[in-house]
Amino acid sequence: MQSGQVSVWVPIVVGVLGLVGVIAGQLVNAWREDRRWHRELEREDVRWERENKRESAKLDRDTKVLIFGQLLQALNRAHSLLDRLRDASGKEPTKNATPEYLGNFYDIREKAAEVQLICSAGMHRFFSEGMSDMWLLPAMMHGVDVNGPRTGESAGSLTPKEAMERISRFRSDFLRLARDELVIDGDSATSSKA
Repeated sequence: MQSGQVSVWVPIVVGVLGLVGVIAGQLVNAWREDRRWHRELEREDVRWERENKRESAKLDRDTKVLIFGQLLQALNRAHSLLDRLRDASGKEPTKNATPEYLGNFYDIREKAAEVQLICSAGMHRFFSEGMSDMWLLPAMMHGVDVNGPRTGESAGSLTPKEAMERISRFRSDFLRLARDELVIDGDSATSSKA
């Protein structure tokens, strides 16, 4: 071999090393891309999971607001009917108001059952303890059997005013528990109306 000439194997070895370097670079790049893709996929899964939980919580809250609102309306109607009964007592027979009151009472009973299906343990306990008294209001006022538990008070022994007080107390307690369950601050609810 003459001086200044390079052996044939040197360019071949350099070419092979270059090819190995390019292939190794591509493999490392593909491995990094694969890792990046898996990380993004995990992040996307976490994001979708959070979004689904948020949507589910919003739907649960909207359902509770709807059912709690319907029960509150029925309690307000019962209070209004009892107010009319109280105003009419002694002036005219109140028999015609009894079917309307009983119909509303059964609405309260139906909505209370719906509330018990979706509410927290504390509210469920409140309904378990407090609704037995509510079930008996018609019986204690008018002697109407509502298939409820007995409290020892005789049928027809409750005046409309006493029934109003019981409904008002039940309504206030329910409203407090509903606000707690829906995480509504009483001050912020009244200030948003202003």
